[in-house]
Amino acid sequence: MRLSGFAGSVLLLALLLVAATPPAAEAASRSKTGGTTFDAHAPKPASRPVASQLRVSPRRIVADDPPPQLRFRVRQRGVAVVAARIVVLRAPSNRVVARIDAGPIRTGELVTARWPSDVRVRAGRYLVRLHVKDPRGRVLRRSARTPGRTRIVVRGRKKPAPGMTASATLPAPARSPGGRGVFPVAGAYAFAGADGRFGAVRPGHVHEGQDIGADAGTPVVAPYAGRVSTTGYQASAAGEYVVLDALDGRDYFFAHCLRGSTTVPEGAIVAAGAPLCEVGETGSAAGPHLHFEIWNVGWRVDGGLPIDPLPELLAWAAG
Repeated sequence: MRLSGFAGSVLLLALLLVAATPPAAEAASRSKTGGTTFDAHAPKPASRPVASQLRVSPRRIVADDPPPQLRFRVRQRGVAVVAARIVVLRAPSNRVVARIDAGPIRTGELVTARWPSDVRVRAGRYLVRLHVKDPRGRVLRRSARTPGRTRIVVRGRKKPAPGMTASATLPAPARSPGGRGVFPVAGAYAFAGADGRFGAVRPGHVHEGQDIGADAGTPVVAPYAGRVSTTGYQASAAGEYVVLDALDGRDYFFAHCLRGSTTVPEGAIVAAGAPLCEVGETGSAAGPHLHFEIWNVGWRVDGGLPIDPLPELLAWAAG
């Protein structure tokens, strides 16, 4: 069959186009191997990492007490792993007293760093600084919102004032008749040092509870079932607080709660483990923590006496 010149040209063009087009399977294979289709969806890495969180708990300790807890989080879009370390410097000389290598860490994850067991700090002020380097060698971006550093205050041990001792002022602890209770902080925590313990001498009074360091916003819960007898706020002392009249016959006092976090009204009946408020630093507080008291008979009533909460807390924590 013979074709006219025009028809022959059209047929020849169609054959050339078919020959130049790869089969569907081959085209699909190429789209999966990379090229512009893959690169178009890859996130562009952020230029430098940032410290979205760096917390030391507690920030105020007494010399030779257990070291504080160090926690931090690094973010960098498009980068999965960075190298991190913490440097502790004494102020104002900026002399390095500790280097804590956190090693390779995943971005976006909350990391807890261990304080070196052989490092003891003397009374004074210290700067805790986070250092980060990404795989391209870019270092931490510091700003007012994400400085990547914080401070610790270390105080020397105080001698009790003449005639004022814990043993002479406060009674010995006694175990709850209600059995094992629920630990009052529902999250990561650290017990305060000597200055935050029961019986510590403070200006004009003796500390009547146990301080428990934790991140702000951590839930505070009821150790036993009971009735919420009092809630309130003291700007210059306890801050936002809750008092629980528990079924074991004792009262429990929770202070320095996050402002506005109390979830229970006065008179409310709560179960053991029920949320009451959240850890904060309202009132006279240095850093977020729960001030926790146990009272025999009743909280600040005739015949009521505070007791050392630490033995109970240790038993509850052991679970």
